[in-house]
Amino acid sequence: MIVTIDANATFNPLGEIRPLYVRLEDEEHCLHTYKIERVEQVKEEKFAGIDSYLYVCLIEAEGIMKQIKIRYYVAAHKWALIE
Repeated sequence: MIVTIDANATFNPLGEIRPLYVRLEDEEHCLHTYKIERVEQVKEEKFAGIDSYLYVCLIEAEGIMKQIKIRYYVAAHKWALIE
């Protein structure tokens, strides 16, 4: 399942993207903002023929470190949570 999300990222002079924060919706439809503590892996790929970057990240949620996967779609300039 792919869910479009809000994300905040920085771009370095080489054009590399580093996500900093993500905003995720919980079961009660409340939005929560999480700081990305660490990017463990970045993979450039074509997802269904669309240029994208897959990020494997760690966030702290409710005192527990959790791994999430987010994808950035280059042409659309959108972020999505991969579940």
